[in-house]
Amino acid sequence: MPRFTFRLVALAALLVAPAAVAGPPAKKPAQHGGRTAKRELPARRNPPGRSIGSPTDGHLVGGAHLNESPYLRIVPFYAPGDARWGLEPLVSMIDNAARAVRKQFPDAVLSVGHLSRPGGGEIDRHASHESGRDADIGFYVKNHKGKPIYADHFVPFRGDGTAATWPGAQFDDARNWALVASIAGNAQARVTYIFIASPLRARLLQYAAKIGAPAAIRARAAELMAQPRGSLPHDDHFHVRIACPPGMDKCVERPVARKRPPAASDRPRWRAPAPPPAGKSAPARAEPPPRRRSPPRPRLRRGPSRARRSRSRARATASCRASRRSSRGSTPSSSPRRSPARGRRPRRRRSRRRSRRPRRSTTPTACSRTLAEAGPLTRARRSGTLVP
Repeated sequence: MPRFTFRLVALAALLVAPAAVAGPPAKKPAQHGGRTAKRELPARRNPPGRSIGSPTDGHLVGGAHLNESPYLRIVPFYAPGDARWGLEPLVSMIDNAARAVRKQFPDAVLSVGHLSRPGGGEIDRHASHESGRDADIGFYVKNHKGKPIYADHFVPFRGDGTAATWPGAQFDDARNWALVASIAGNAQARVTYIFIASPLRARLLQYAAKIGAPAAIRARAAELMAQPRGSLPHDDHFHVRIACPPGMDKCVERPVARKRPPAASDRPRWRAPAPPPAGKSAPARAEPPPRRRSPPRPRLRRGPSRARRSRSRARATASCRASRRSSRGSTPSSSPRRSPARGRRPRRRRSRRRSRRPRRSTTPTACSRTLAEAGPLTRARRSGTLVP
């Protein structure tokens, strides 16, 4: 009996040992409604956008979309067309700048206009905004009580902070400088320009110096803010442009003009051939194409000048009058008027009143007949006096 009991205990120990070594059984997957639950995969992230070409001649592949929020709004006039696409650094910079201004001023809401269309390309009323690197940001505006006010479109402001088309509106120096300081201090976006009119630029820098803003931020803002050349002065909004992100080989940093057909002045012209290298004989000289020469102009023979003709006529008239007096035998009360010296013009008495001289008769007098018969005035000068 004891042997039988010992054998049963040994057999039981052998059966229990493998289960203890194997450990606890594996858990079965939970079932929901009779189906096995699938394993959740991480969300697939969209590839980053790519900027191809320049801001004035390019397009956008992919990109990020700028959404509205309690601290950011899209200006109603620029909402149609969904031109709110851009590179990820540009969209993130705008959102972070709006948050920063909202943190300082709890009632501030940033107004945004056009960025780029989906896919980039041309956009109405813009020469750029084609490659996802440009954004139009409206000014912060306040009323006479200091409360922020908003319009349905961008409003131009003058250097004194007033708007000609919006009475009572004022340029909000504090909120606009907070926006510029946030954009200038963003290192990830690599901002290259903040286009704005020169009077408003000077106004913001003056306000920054007044409140004692950090010198580094003021220097960076002064470097970025500028009035564009050959374009509108940007007195109603900020135009922000970022640099090409690293790794985008097809992105062109500086704007380029669109391709156009070559004009007549741009066509290649004939050039003389380059001199031959040392040790080689010069090739046959290429002759330039013959020039088209216009026919020579006929040379006109110039007569006496106008002043010379008037002096000759005055001398002939004076000598004619003197000869007429001598023929009548009358002695003038005063000495006869001498003929002016050669090269001088006779003085003529000017009067403000209208001359009351009688009209000359059309019948030829002796002096007029003599002048007509004399021919050229040179003959009259050679003969001395004209005899009627």
